[in-house]
Amino acid sequence: MDAHSDGGPDSSPVVDFGLALKRAQHLLGQRIDQALRPLDLNLGLWAVLRETATHPGASASELARASRHTPQTLSGLLRRLEDRGLIERSEARGRVVDNRLTPAGHETLTVVTRNVEDVITAALAGFSPEDRAAFAQLTTRFAEALTHHHEPGIPSDPGPSGA
Repeated sequence: MDAHSDGGPDSSPVVDFGLALKRAQHLLGQRIDQALRPLDLNLGLWAVLRETATHPGASASELARASRHTPQTLSGLLRRLEDRGLIERSEARGRVVDNRLTPAGHETLTVVTRNVEDVITAALAGFSPEDRAAFAQLTTRFAEALTHHHEPGIPSDPGPSGA
């Protein structure tokens, strides 16, 4: 079998696979942002809400790592969520500020998560339950392999992208 696919002169099945994953990630992010726009939220804000609910009392640096944002990006997202009354911040550990969802934040998270589930469910509509399970298992294994496999000179977990 030829090592190159029909994707172009510098393409291969492996490169095409990586590009397909990137395209799927991009399209899914767009669809989620579109679904959350009427709520004046987006994927980045949802990620912070979700991680704040999962880790109540977490510091900004802890939330930045968990939500895959840079500290600078997270600072703006936290300010937006606080201005909307969805999170509360308190200096509970000296200079470290703890972050928690407010009751309105919990309610919003429930609605937003349902919207995200609807987007993903619609995207998977053409897949059988067995295909969905296999897809979930394989993408989880792929992410684990990327997390644990270390190439010299390349960090195994490069951290947030700043998005």
